[in-house]
Amino acid sequence: MGGTIVLGIGNRLGGDDAAGTCVVDMLNPALRALSAGRHKAKALLPTEIMAIDAGTAPESYTSVIRQHQPDLLILVDAADMGLPPGALRTIMPEKISILSFSTHHMPLSMFISYVNAFCGKVLLVGVQPEQTETGKHLSKAVRKSVTRLAKAILEGRIAEIPLLG
Repeated sequence: MGGTIVLGIGNRLGGDDAAGTCVVDMLNPALRALSAGRHKAKALLPTEIMAIDAGTAPESYTSVIRQHQPDLLILVDAADMGLPPGALRTIMPEKISILSFSTHHMPLSMFISYVNAFCGKVLLVGVQPEQTETGKHLSKAVRKSVTRLAKAILEGRIAEIPLLG
């Protein structure tokens, strides 16, 4: 079927752990405006994009991924990569097990292995959190980065996110 699915992963009650879900929160109004023709940039969209808030259970959306068979699946999640707060990195599958993803029911590496059969390509974009305490809001650094990431996704510039070394 093609297109792109963006799966925002995270806990809205955990400060910067909500980074992935906040990207979806930013994408969906822009996508609605584009599809309604209220935005002149519709022709600029590189592909059809679907943005889904997966919360802490991305495995709950495997049937959607299997049904749509996207050319590109972008997973966005807070990840402790030892970088400055708000840093964005594309994470290769072999690096997933050494990073801290705190709120998942299923390991992301297992999830990616499963959905890989239904997608042209799977990208995991990590957002370095500043704080993940319960009840905190998104930090300024992470908010700025997720805004930049949402814009990059809409403009088809996801490849500009550096690879985690």
